[in-house]
Amino acid sequence: MSRMRLGPPTRSARSEEGSEIFLEGSVDGELSRLQRQCKMMELERRAYSKEVHQRLRKQVEEIRQLEMLRAKLQTQINVAQSQVKRLGDKKHLAEMECLLKSRAQVQVEIEALQEQNRALDKQVGSPSWPPSYQTL
Repeated sequence: MSRMRLGPPTRSARSEEGSEIFLEGSVDGELSRLQRQCKMMELERRAYSKEVHQRLRKQVEEIRQLEMLRAKLQTQINVAQSQVKRLGDKKHLAEMECLLKSRAQVQVEIEALQEQNRALDKQVGSPSWPPSYQTL
């Protein structure tokens, strides 16, 4: 890798004592530090990206499993609702059967009462009606 220089070419400066300080070393040092920092940041970014992708895959799998569970539960709910409806239908059927029996019984009673009424009507319409009571 070729060295890349930042800023102006190598130069020197004089301190108060008159000695020269070469800035090239400090620029190279700063460049190396920044390159190491960039490399570390890139490694951290890759690690974070990998972690995020793993977390996303895990969440997608959890969502898939939850959707399967939801479908299974919905099926069970539908079956339970069917059973409740069927039991309700059986109950209504039993109630209707009971009502029909009661109706038949009432019909028999009505016919018996009508027969009694006809018999009474015959008695009322006969010449011996009203019965004679002897007075004392």
